[in-house]
Amino acid sequence: MRLKKILFYICVVLAIFVIYKIAFNPKINYVALGDSTAEGMNPYGEIGYGYTDYIADYLSKNNLLANYIKEYATSDYKISDLANDINNNKSIIHNDSHINIKSTLRESDLITLSIGTNDFFDGVTVDNLSIKLKDKSYLKNKIDRISLEFDDLLVLIKKYAKGSIIVIGYYNPFPYEQIYKDDIDELVKYWNDECSKICEKNNVYFVDVFQYFDNRTDYLPNPLDKHPNVFGYNEIFNRVKEVLDKNIVK
Repeated sequence: MRLKKILFYICVVLAIFVIYKIAFNPKINYVALGDSTAEGMNPYGEIGYGYTDYIADYLSKNNLLANYIKEYATSDYKISDLANDINNNKSIIHNDSHINIKSTLRESDLITLSIGTNDFFDGVTVDNLSIKLKDKSYLKNKIDRISLEFDDLLVLIKKYAKGSIIVIGYYNPFPYEQIYKDDIDELVKYWNDECSKICEKNNVYFVDVFQYFDNRTDYLPNPLDKHPNVFGYNEIFNRVKEVLDKNIVK
């Protein structure tokens, strides 16, 4: 008789647990921040399907997406532009409603961030690479200055956002320029290393995509443009997905 009671209580507890797991399905407010890479710019100057869209679809397919906002991601944005948006509490229209960035950050559960490359590669083109790469010490000092701004930006974002933040590293945007490959690789790796340290300091996830884009001209099919195609963006998503599955979507 006592054994039956014990089994009964065990069944009740298990039933309550199952009901809880079914009923309590926390969904994620996902916010994409950053520049044209976050916006999904393709190699031909059009906003297409980017890595943030892959992330949103992945969460949606797993019944985990509450809301997806990427209207704050803007082409040509630099670190200071995003910081100004936050400090000025930029307002946008999302799903026919006015929302502001501070409240959006407060309500977010997941943020991805791609920023900083416009700061570093400002004015750098295929045509002037030989001139721009002459003084690598100057360029590394420039990265050091940008890193300080990036650190301040993460602190500012975390002032409002309490959820998970994933920062996307960078790749060599000039894969066709093999004569300058080693120099560009060195600088991009230096930026990624600095960025990774800052992310660790601020308890933020960092995704390094450099090696996955190395010599992958199939991801960057336009020699005159630095943006990935859908296959390149899918590669970035796959690297982000590893972080999501391990730390956020369990």
